[in-house]
Amino acid sequence: MKTANRLIAALAAVVLLASAPAFARGFIVNPDLLDRIKPGMTAQEVEQILGPPRSRSDFSRLGVVSMDYETRIWTDTYDIGVMIGKDGVVREVQRIMRYRGASM
Repeated sequence: MKTANRLIAALAAVVLLASAPAFARGFIVNPDLLDRIKPGMTAQEVEQILGPPRSRSDFSRLGVVSMDYETRIWTDTYDIGVMIGKDGVVREVQRIMRYRGASM
């Protein structure tokens, strides 16, 4: 019985660790949500759709702040930057592949 309990606990730990990125701040679980982000939207509208960003990066020379997110499409990992202008509206959405997963 103790062995069965340990096996169940180990399996639960593996599932929890595997799903941890989905609960992380700034992780976009459904990449299709990015298609809803359009230039001219406010930063508040972006947060309503995507949730709070992982971080914000200030590019003062460019006059923008990047709301930084991460997502996965299959095994590929992307960094997402939603560029917000000084007027508080979206200028563009940048998708940069950070890691290409193994091919199947």
